[in-house]
This record gives sequence, C-alpha cells and structure tokens, in this order.
Amino acid sequence: MKNRYRHEMEGLGPSPEELRRLYTMISMETKQKRTRQLSWRAAVALACAVLMATVAAAAVIPAVRETLQKQLGAFAPYVQPVEGAMCQDQGVEIQVLGALSDDLEARVYFSVQDMEGDRLDECLTLKGQLITGEKKETEESSEISVSSVGTSYFQLTSYDPETRTALFSASVYYGEQAQPRPDAQVSITGMTTQEGKLYANASCSAVTGNTLESLPAGAKDRVIFRPSDVVNSPCKDEVLPQNLVVLAPDQNPMPLADTQDMWISSMGFASDGYFHVRLGFAEGVTPEEGGFFCDLFQSGSWDDRLFVCQQTLVEGGMDILFPLIRRDDLALIQRCKARFYGPYTRLGQSIEGSWTASFQMEHYPSAVLDWTGELLGRQVRKVTVSPLSVTMYSNDSGGFHSTPLYAVRKDGTTVAAEPDTGRYSAPVLEGESLVQDAFNTWKFEEPVNVADIAGLRLEDETIPVN
Repeated sequence: MKNRYRHEMEGLGPSPEELRRLYTMISMETKQKRTRQLSWRAAVALACAVLMATVAAAAVIPAVRETLQKQLGAFAPYVQPVEGAMCQDQGVEIQVLGALSDDLEARVYFSVQDMEGDRLDECLTLKGQLITGEKKETEESSEISVSSVGTSYFQLTSYDPETRTALFSASVYYGEQAQPRPDAQVSITGMTTQEGKLYANASCSAVTGNTLESLPAGAKDRVIFRPSDVVNSPCKDEVLPQNLVVLAPDQNPMPLADTQDMWISSMGFASDGYFHVRLGFAEGVTPEEGGFFCDLFQSGSWDDRLFVCQQTLVEGGMDILFPLIRRDDLALIQRCKARFYGPYTRLGQSIEGSWTASFQMEHYPSAVLDWTGELLGRQVRKVTVSPLSVTMYSNDSGGFHSTPLYAVRKDGTTVAAEPDTGRYSAPVLEGESLVQDAFNTWKFEEPVNVADIAGLRLEDETIPVN
C-alpha cells in the first residue's frame, strides 16, 4: 500500500516531527504538481517581460502587484503571464495572474475582488478546484486518460482591505501518476469568511512567578478538551485540581500576529499553582472542539509535559490549563512560546456562485539524467531535474524524505533543494530480500538553469549531471 508524505514547515506552527508525535497521541482522525516547452534562452530573454506581464493584469491594484512580486522573488522570470482569464459572479471578480509549472507540480496565482461591497477579509476561504493535468499512460492502457487531476486547497497569501482584494495561490501535484496538459481551469463554487485558521505564537518571557487573579469555574464554563483525550498521556484527569479555576480576563493582554479574532487576555500562574493561558475571542468566534491545539514550545528540545493541557470555554474566550507545569518551572516557561493552531468558526459571510476562468498553461519539462547507481547505500533507478525541482526513484526506505539536496553549478556555487512530496511503498519480498520502492522529490529554493548544473549532492555523495 502506498503512503504519501508531505514535508512542510510552518513558521508559526509546530514542526513536522512535533505534529507527528502530537497527532499520534490524539485519539481521533486528523483532518488532514504546460505542455508547450519554453527554452532556457527564451526564459532568460523574456525574464523582465514575463514579470511585468504577470503583474500587468493587477496594475490597478498596487498592493496585489507588490505582494505578488515579493512572493515570487527569484521565481518571477519563470512565471508564465496569464491574460484574459477572468470571470465575475455575485459581484465578485476572479482573475488569473500567472502560473508556474514543471513535470512535478503546477502553481497558479489569482486574485479575488469584491466589486460591489465589503464581504471579504483576511479569513477568506474558497471552495472549488484548480484543474490541470491528466493521468499518465500506463502499461495496461494504450491511451492517456482524460481524467483531470486537481486540488480543492487554496492558500490566501494576502488581503488588501482598501481594494477588497485577496491574492491566492493554488497548486496541483502531478507526481508519478499524472502529467501536465495545456488546458487549465480555476473553478470556484463558493467562498466564505466564516472559517478561520489560527497559526500563532506568543513569547512567555515576561511571565513572572506572581499569582494572577483567578475565578472559580462558572456554571456556564465548559471543558472541551481533557488530558485523558490524549492517548498515553503522561497526565491523567485524576491529577487535575479538584476545584477548577480559570484566570480572570485582561490582566496582561497581548495580541496574536495576523489576527484580530483571538488574543492573549491573561497568562501566568493561577491560584491553583498551575500555569494558565486565557485567550480572548472576538464576537462569534468558536474553536473547533478536539481540533484546536495549544501547547508550549521550547526550541531545540522536546518535553511532553508542555503538550498536555485542558481547555475550558469561558465567557468571551478560553482558559488553557497546563497541569504538569508548576511555579518551579518558571525558568523553563520563560524560554518557551505559547502556540495556538487549528480551525475555528467566526462571524462572516458566505457567497455561493459559479466562477470559471480557463487558460493555457505552459510548463518546464524535466530532463532525465543519464545516470543510475548507488547513492547513500540505496539503489537509484531514475533521476529527473527541472529548473524548479528534482525527482528520484529508488529503494530508499525513509531517509531521503528528510535529507536536503543541493544542485552544484559548474562554477562551484550551490542551490539548496528541500524535501517535498513523495511516496513510499510497503516492502516486497523478492527471493530472500525485502525490496523497497520509493519516489522522492525536492524543490529548489531558487530556480536553476539545468544546463549550468554539474551535479546533485546528497550529504557527501554527488550524482553527475550531463
């Protein structure tokens, strides 16, 4: 059975390793890449023109233009400009601005603007698909399927309240089973501002050993998450204080970055001697029970105690009790960050409609290296490289998915590539040996001219590139 991994780093959220450990403890199911080729010479010759054309469509929206330029960075010369791909319904206009694609993944940038009112905000989410690509020809079939591959995931990268315009990116992963095709389409069936997602942290360095004003849990206060909800938790409900108290609000308030829906209202030690954090909620905000997480994080180390908490909904917010953190842990707390992440509902508006913007997508094809052999003790069957990414087929059993790769240019400089989406199959017994089948990918931090690459380095070994 094939399992897909995803290597993601969230600047404000927990690391992949932390999430792995946390989610394995939670007793619940976690809700959990153009066919006309552009030559390198043409891409370089058109670099400035491409960037200008890409953002020209958004020329009347300077904030969107500037954000898009900043987001693209070194990839701007590789972005295909898209013109005329726009649609409007329910007073909302969607416009495709640019696309970036190779054999592994396609990414599309588009704007969403309210032309009639002020119904959008920084929590806008979309329902729909980016549709592009088709299934690859298989040994069992002589024809390529016309079935499209797509995604319902869209990432809001910015929102400009003055022009009521949001900038989104959407991606399609082709992987092993699909390939690019020129026809592409952004298809949206609805949008809402009622679904929030929080990824925020706050320093605990100012916490003192003083006891903050505390209140007995009221009749309307409700515990929505207990330590016993965590499998193999180091804390059982029996060790919780018998008389539940919560912090009084607004004792040392602190904002959370990039949101006005939640903030720290009080943080410190309650009268029960335990460390608490009280969040304040804007009107209508409700966290998703069982899916909204809170913890303390100390960079460079793991302490299970910091991930054990009890969440109590109180008037205007939530009190978070850390039952394994006492006053003796003050020095530890001051080195930590309080982190909050997960979905929640909020006041907002939903708009149903039909928005379809079709366009032709180009892509940068990957080159297949004239090399197979042994790498870090694994047998590598095939390696492909594009200006944007590297793919590798091997019998790797798990190490490649966390190992950075470097493109070594002919002038000796290097460009890093971070592990990305891939696949591992279950080992198969062939004779007396277990054979592993793996598909690993890496994405370059900046685009690379394939003709300038002399080799691909993984740890202290190098694959020659001819």
